Amino acid sequence: MRRYQWIIRGLFAVIFIAGGTAHFVLGRVQPEGYAVFGETPLFPWLRELWVSFVMPNIGWLTVLLGIYEIACGAGMLWRRTVTIASWGMLAFLVFITIVGYGFPTNSIGEDLLKNRSITIVMALLLVPLLRGGRHPR
Repeated sequence: MRRYQWIIRGLFAVIFIAGGTAHFVLGRVQPEGYAVFGETPLFPWLRELWVSFVMPNIGWLTVLLGIYEIACGAGMLWRRTVTIASWGMLAFLVFITIVGYGFPTNSIGEDLLKNRSITIVMALLLVPLLRGGRHPR
């Protein structure tokens, strides 16, 4: 289990730090690229929120998202902050599962496969890190 935790911590640290950095860049050079996320939320009110609030404010929201992701990724690097970083990552992954990735689909199964399965798998990989206790260095 220690080896698993060490690998998952390193993998998620890289993914989240790189993702946060990508949001800093993409929020500046291609902010319109975030519009597709408003096409696949599970709830209609979230689609409206995306169009009416998120997209008009995407510049500063991508900065906040970048900071959040980098903080979660960095939290995986220190044993004392692994649990809180894991919960932060899980919250982000639940949100992305609800919003989806914006890929067009024709059925619920296709939507699950294209827009939600990756984040569900990632969330499941985090489960062993969610409880407190000793984590490998």
